[in-house]
Amino acid sequence: MPRYYAGYNKRKKKKNFWSTVFLAFLLYIMVSFGFEVYKLYIMHREVKALSAEVYKLKADNEKLLEDIKRLRNNSYFEARAREMGFVKPGEKVIVIEKKGQEADASGD
Repeated sequence: MPRYYAGYNKRKKKKNFWSTVFLAFLLYIMVSFGFEVYKLYIMHREVKALSAEVYKLKADNEKLLEDIKRLRNNSYFEARAREMGFVKPGEKVIVIEKKGQEADASGD
């Protein structure tokens, strides 16, 4: 084997080594980038879900504030009490029955 071939194999091996190192580094960068993109996707999905939840909670909060305003008004309680059959002191209750209801009541 001639002398000029002796260094050729060493240079080829050295070139293959650095090519392998470069490819491994490139693969590492690609995997790291892919993982970060995946994490970003997951976070974006969580942000959307939390935004929807915040919107729902704000709507619930507005409804509850309206309920509080309504309950602080005494006329609401008075109307509810009248629906349940309560009367104010000194009032007289007049019940008007329909003929169909009177017949049903007497048939029992």
